[in-house]
Amino acid sequence: MLTLRDNGFDHLLIQTNCLEAVTRLNAPSAGSDVNALIRAIVRMRNTGWVTIVRWIPRVENKLADAMAKLDATYDLALFAAAPMPLLP
Repeated sequence: MLTLRDNGFDHLLIQTNCLEAVTRLNAPSAGSDVNALIRAIVRMRNTGWVTIVRWIPRVENKLADAMAKLDATYDLALFAAAPMPLLP
């Protein structure tokens, strides 16, 4: 599987509309969180990635919200620009 690192990316800005996820991922104790997914993300962040996890309200990022709702016509992909059907 092609990864972001394979494309030369090592700085990630991760935006989510889930404030609880941001709080837990940015907590000093995130590495020992009860949630296995939080711990796995922390391990990934500790392997040389430069990451920022930021909360953004859904209404302020309509394009990302629309992309998250895309149907199965798109596989895991790196988009250089938003898919045409989502642009105004």
